[in-house]
Amino acid sequence: MKIKEVQTELVPIALKTPFKTALREVQTLDVVRVKIYLDNGIVGVGEAAPTPAITGDTQESIWHDITQCYRPYLLGRELSHPINMLTELKELVPHATSAKAAIDIAVFDALAKQAQQPLYQYLGGKQASLQTDYTISIGSKEKMVADAQGYVKQGFTELKVKMGLDDPEVEVAKLKAMNQALDGKIQFRIDANQGWEPREAVEIIQSWKGLPIQFIEQPVKAHDLDGLAFVTKNSPFPIMADESLYNLADAQALIQHKACHMFNLKLMKTAGIQGALEIFQLAQKEQIPCMMGSMIEGYVGMAAAVHFAAGMNTLAYNDLDVPFMWKLTEQAKKQMGFTISKNTLTLSNQAGVGIWLEEGRA
Repeated sequence: MKIKEVQTELVPIALKTPFKTALREVQTLDVVRVKIYLDNGIVGVGEAAPTPAITGDTQESIWHDITQCYRPYLLGRELSHPINMLTELKELVPHATSAKAAIDIAVFDALAKQAQQPLYQYLGGKQASLQTDYTISIGSKEKMVADAQGYVKQGFTELKVKMGLDDPEVEVAKLKAMNQALDGKIQFRIDANQGWEPREAVEIIQSWKGLPIQFIEQPVKAHDLDGLAFVTKNSPFPIMADESLYNLADAQALIQHKACHMFNLKLMKTAGIQGALEIFQLAQKEQIPCMMGSMIEGYVGMAAAVHFAAGMNTLAYNDLDVPFMWKLTEQAKKQMGFTISKNTLTLSNQAGVGIWLEEGRA
């Protein structure tokens, strides 16, 4: 397959309600979609979500990198050695993981379409359905309790709780109030998004002993591996690395520092599927549980994340609730390759689906 053209467009994505963490607040977003046209009629579709507070990638930088740097490189290239090509892409522009992810996703979409398989099957996956948690945005104690009760009524059995902005006693009280309101029956995943100092984190986490907590995600600054290791050593709950983990070298450093118990994989951080695979394979070797997560992304980006999660078979957790946050258009429902119901995402088994149904023949 030879690349004939690479096209880029902005796609607006509307959310039902604003999404707030210790790092940012999202109300609406424009994702950057890329389409790679091949000489056999297949079209690979990928997408990047701008998350400057996390990856440093803006809508403008993603657009520039794809159109000015990657497109000239890709035109006329053969996809017979996709891994080599994706590795070379990483050398063209430093960092820029989101733009690279968009290209990577489009390449894997094309390969799965050529193989006439949904991507998760192309990656070796067996199960088309998976369950996800739902994320409680930062708010007042009363609002977070009400939100938690509402999402449990909708069918979610695990809740991810955003924290990291309030004083320790307030953080502690919020979770205890949610647990009491839910009669101790719901499992929590706590995400501070780098919002705590190491000793503060330990103080807060120790105050939650006995609560149904699965893990604590990224309690301290991404660069502070010593601080993360201190929390990991002194926490009664497993610690998960998120913003500290972008690539294989980061994973190796986290292991060397004994800085966490778990990894959170996100395609916008790992520069796409190839990078996520590299980390996941190391994690399997080291017996480190992984969660598949995402940024607040668009239809194609999330479809790719869901396919990757299903393709790995042995992921410990999924944090893929963004599709439940969208104001879904009817067109998107027909194209995105999966359906949502209660806390479950189910992928299409249609031959030739790849990731995205908009374009590309079987």
